[in-house]
Amino acid sequence: MLQGGTRLRQALGYRRFRGPIRVLILDTGYLVVRDVLDAAEDLGWQVATLAAAGHGRACEGFVADLLTGLATHQPDFVLTINHLGFDEDGVLAQLLSQLEIFTASWFVDHPLPVLGGSPGNVTPHCVVFCFERTALPWLASQGYTEPVYLPTASNHRYYHPSMVDRCRAATLAWPLTFAGNSWWTKARQEPPPWAIEAAATLGPIDRHLVRGGLAELLRQLDLPGPRAAFVVAEVALAEASSRTRGRFARTLQPLGLRVHGDPHWQELAPGLDLHPFVDYERGLPALFAASQINANITAEQMPTAVNQRVWDVPAVGGFLLTDAQEDVLELFREDQEVVVYRSLEEARDKARHYLRRDGTRRAIATRAFARVDRCHRFTHRLECIAAQMRARHGLGRSRGREPAMAATRMEVRQ
Repeated sequence: MLQGGTRLRQALGYRRFRGPIRVLILDTGYLVVRDVLDAAEDLGWQVATLAAAGHGRACEGFVADLLTGLATHQPDFVLTINHLGFDEDGVLAQLLSQLEIFTASWFVDHPLPVLGGSPGNVTPHCVVFCFERTALPWLASQGYTEPVYLPTASNHRYYHPSMVDRCRAATLAWPLTFAGNSWWTKARQEPPPWAIEAAATLGPIDRHLVRGGLAELLRQLDLPGPRAAFVVAEVALAEASSRTRGRFARTLQPLGLRVHGDPHWQELAPGLDLHPFVDYERGLPALFAASQINANITAEQMPTAVNQRVWDVPAVGGFLLTDAQEDVLELFREDQEVVVYRSLEEARDKARHYLRRDGTRRAIATRAFARVDRCHRFTHRLECIAAQMRARHGLGRSRGREPAMAATRMEVRQ
């Protein structure tokens, strides 16, 4: 324990959830952190932030800054995205648990490659939220108590019809578009050669394997340490996603698909109408609003979850054509608020069909916007996190008593 531990415990022995939510957010620069900060401000939360590295060891300087922030801000809980800011050895997680500081960790990417090989991060004071419902059993098997399903959402500060830059939209207008990366770099350039070679030995990887057997398959690999297996998983999933996006682009290419993404798309679909990425704050909202059809394809790390385009396209009044993920069909009404395809051939046929039906597209997009604005903003998600943290940890507690942990599983509001 740190020197002055008794005084530190006294400083951190304040009562939680005694008024408006107070939260300390670990700011790693990850895109969703900005959305969370905006939503917290909209909700009137009292927020402090602490700059944190995405990965690494719990260095003394960061720990000292964290303890100072906890003592001065007195948050109800610490919030992190994808468990970023926590070290792989679990030193920081164990320290916070010893000090009875509650942590909410919201995974907006699959947790298996992030947490794999890091059992020290499991503590009774950490509540894990995850956008992929099929990952909940794996999280529970690692020791996390009652992990909570919580999908991502859209930020109304950027993704709302009133925020669309109409001049920018006029320059980006196109009948059929897709905006996103090719996964080529993450699959073939960023990883170490040994991980690329090991991933190739796994054979075909898809979302069905992620759902049922990837963890077991990784255990069979002869690799130096448990963490290495999850590096290989990340590479294999990136390669699978890249191949899927190549087939997706080639199928829609004859209809005039325009992709805004990285140069490696040309490796996947030679001759593709390829344009550079557009910026998040102004470019993407304008593109989504101006495209007649925003086509979408989900990465292989997500067996059931939806990606950000599913929220952001309708959030600006755009029309979405997406693959039939289970969560899409749970969260939107098919053919009323969203149009889905179950094969790439069906994607091509439906794109051709809806390109000729302006009125139908507009009606579906209008209903989809209403659904997102009513139920699927980041403010809605933070309210869910706060309710869950209050339910599990919000009861007054005397010295020596553990906080209540009997909250039921939270359901997303429909």
